Amino acid sequence: MEFYFMQIGVALMLAFVTFSLSNRINKSANRYLAILFGAISLLFTLPLIGEYFFEEWFGVDIILESIKFLIPSFLYLSVYHFVNMPNHFLKKHYLLFIPFIMVVMVWMFLNSTETNRLFLENNYEILDAFSIIALFLFSAIIFYFVIMMLFKHKKNVLKLHANKQGVSLNWLYNLIFVFPLLLIIHLVFELSSEENYFAYFSNLMLFIILFYSGFHIVQQREIFELKPKHIQAIESESPQINDIKKEELIDKNLVLEIVNDLEKLMEEQQPFLNKNLSLSILSNKLNTSTHILSFVINTNYNVNFYTYVNKFRLEYSQSLLKNPKKQHLSMEGVAYESGFGSKSTFNTLFKKRIEMTPTQYKKSKNQ
Repeated sequence: MEFYFMQIGVALMLAFVTFSLSNRINKSANRYLAILFGAISLLFTLPLIGEYFFEEWFGVDIILESIKFLIPSFLYLSVYHFVNMPNHFLKKHYLLFIPFIMVVMVWMFLNSTETNRLFLENNYEILDAFSIIALFLFSAIIFYFVIMMLFKHKKNVLKLHANKQGVSLNWLYNLIFVFPLLLIIHLVFELSSEENYFAYFSNLMLFIILFYSGFHIVQQREIFELKPKHIQAIESESPQINDIKKEELIDKNLVLEIVNDLEKLMEEQQPFLNKNLSLSILSNKLNTSTHILSFVINTNYNVNFYTYVNKFRLEYSQSLLKNPKKQHLSMEGVAYESGFGSKSTFNTLFKKRIEMTPTQYKKSKNQ
């Protein structure tokens, strides 16, 4: 019972934290995430209310069964607003609440008369099993679209940021693959007539998920620093299709000027040493628009913004590893001084480009 109350407390705390963050960063996404955590806390709270305060309250069953169908809906809305701009509710999003409305109507109908309640009591297990299967299918559809959105976001974030830490949403990607496992466990538990340990395992997993989510929510950075029209222009860029059209619209002399200014800026001011460097920050330094700068980098260097900036960071890290005065630095220290957001990212990119680890490179240059 104590563990049960802890889960309620953690869910409510996360709802409060995410709602507080919604006034500062990723506003719409965090509001829907706060509602999601609030719904989870209700799933734990309502059975206790029904058990301790009401002997027979059919409203608990109605709310419990319907809330389960809200969780996938608000998960979708939260992820949608994390990865898309502009952040506003679309008409098609009303479709997400059709299962919730249908469940409420069915359960209200089944509790409307004595005859219907008798039918419900005699067929409760069958109806409950049908509700769980419907929840599983609805969730599977939602998870598919959420995964597609996150997969697309992973590509788009490389066009806007030079450091994926705090903006890649990998933590949400990981959670999406855990939720189906919990649903399967829940399905097995609910359809089983015998007492088993699936419920305890499911509760433990949910408890871990709540803490995992809270840790990453607090660290989450603002994903979109640009105006919606600029983001849409950058995300829609395709080197094969749009570059020809843009070359006709952008003055070649302007492109050449931006290239020269960019190379001078990167060499003299070294903005890549800022781990939070973004396309928006760099375009402001060059007094140009974000979509033009993105186009210039894509067409002149044949890479995205992320790869372009990290090339300079890797070159700078090589100079640190060879510098006799910097031999006291740890690999983590080299990574941070070079502008990388983490040691793991530094190691991965370094090995991919140089074809040896930073430690191996350091030894080879200081023998």
